[in-house]
Amino acid sequence: TAAHDRGNVPVYVGWGGRVRGVLAVGDEVRDGWEDVVADLDADGRRVVVLTGDAPAAARRFADHPAIDEVFAEVPPEAKAETVRRLGADSSVAMVGDGSNDAPALAAADLGVSIASGTDLAADAADAVLLEDRLSAVPELFAVTRGTNRRLKQNLGWAFVY
Repeated sequence: TAAHDRGNVPVYVGWGGRVRGVLAVGDEVRDGWEDVVADLDADGRRVVVLTGDAPAAARRFADHPAIDEVFAEVPPEAKAETVRRLGADSSVAMVGDGSNDAPALAAADLGVSIASGTDLAADAADAVLLEDRLSAVPELFAVTRGTNRRLKQNLGWAFVY
């Protein structure tokens, strides 16, 4: 069906032994995700998408030139394992908002939950964005970079004294 091809789950509704309609159930992507991914890529970051959704739903991410890799149909435990595997080569920041993201948020070097996310995701994360804007993620990295630079400067001055 067309709903299934777009990565949605078709749900048939009926009564009296007859199908009367079909509902397409699926997740909507957050507004502005393409700009956020492009900003992260421009900042030299490798962007990987982990989703529990079907490959058809994840296709929109795989088609974006700034996304390096997409893993679809990944259960929560496997998300955490994938984050640990990716972390063997470099630092990993995980951004998520659902209970199914909590294990991966906890496994990441930096777990970031979004304000509208579940309590479980917020508890597992190192940082919670107080605004429900995905565009705050690159801003968080910029603040972190500035803070790290200031810490290094202060440590340098401390050693000089």
